Amino acid sequence: MPITMQRTLLLIGCLLSAVSLALAADNASISTQHPMSGEELAGLLENSLRNLWKIQDGTLTVEFERNLPPISLPPGEPSLRWTTQIQQPNRRIYPQFEIRVDGQVAASLAIPIRVKWIREVWVTDSPILSQVVLSANSLQKQSLDVLSLPGSAWSGDPIADDWMTSSPIPAGGVLMERSLRRRPAIRRGDTISARLEDGALSVEFQAIALEDGFKGGMMKLRSALKPVELKGKVINETIVVVVR
Repeated sequence: MPITMQRTLLLIGCLLSAVSLALAADNASISTQHPMSGEELAGLLENSLRNLWKIQDGTLTVEFERNLPPISLPPGEPSLRWTTQIQQPNRRIYPQFEIRVDGQVAASLAIPIRVKWIREVWVTDSPILSQVVLSANSLQKQSLDVLSLPGSAWSGDPIADDWMTSSPIPAGGVLMERSLRRRPAIRRGDTISARLEDGALSVEFQAIALEDGFKGGMMKLRSALKPVELKGKVINETIVVVVR
């Protein structure tokens, strides 16, 4: 056999061996990948949304609005990275995100999802008029999807006496943040006791509230003896400690 022919056959053999090795490597890589289930992806989305929205109570669940495309991942711990900005909690979003494994992008997806956030909220047993101080006796807790509500549900403590309604609430209505406001401990124009402290020395004098004051908060007041405007911390319904 001519030398030229031998060299050609040898070259062809080398090329075939290289192709075989490459195919074997590809097949090995494919065989080590595993499909990601819808439950796994939903879990990644739920955990990421809880962290993103700083949700610490209740149950957050994600449902897909259409069938998922096949997703295959290499070995490793998957993580999720948002590629679009996700705003405040919403019941329906169309996010774009990446599934990463060991820092490498394994899949890029854009899937519309429905989100539910089930947590306990306060619901009225009977109608509550406007400007009424909240009472736990007229309320009960129910578990609802708060993302389906037209606003933010109130999550305070009705036993505290510094909350009141700012608008009427019907029977069976959810207490919303927009329907409540803090009840002033002191109202503008009230005559109060102002306390001036200096070490062990404490002096009290009468003052006039120049604005509404709330427990633990600061307010403006004026001495009843001199037309001097002061600031003080509200202790209760009658006492304010002057801050200099």
